[in-house]
Amino acid sequence: MSRRRHAETEDRQWRDLRLDNLTLTKKEGFAAFAEATAPTPPDNLTTAQLKLLSGDALADHNRRRRRWHASLRPVRTEQVDLLHEDLNDIFDACLDQGGQEAKGAAALDAFPGLGKTTAALAFARWA
Repeated sequence: MSRRRHAETEDRQWRDLRLDNLTLTKKEGFAAFAEATAPTPPDNLTTAQLKLLSGDALADHNRRRRRWHASLRPVRTEQVDLLHEDLNDIFDACLDQGGQEAKGAAALDAFPGLGKTTAALAFARWA
């Protein structure tokens, strides 16, 4: 198999991969993440409505609820909004630069576990 054909096959395989942590390292995967539709929450059902569901329907509803609550979304706080304003300023400043000029960059510095990556990924989705 030629290198070109192998590369085309490999590219097709990457495009067909599901969105996961590995594909975020490629611009196509990151773009797919940033442009993905937001998950929809399960219906809010009253206790009476839950009692009317069949066993399978109740199991499906509970599965959707677990999935929804297991995938926490970022919380918009004043600090996150201020960070996003700064990131917008940096990105806007880069729009009028020529291709030969160095682009601006942002470095987020804080202790581990404080949400730097979460805030940056939220910027990609909310911007």
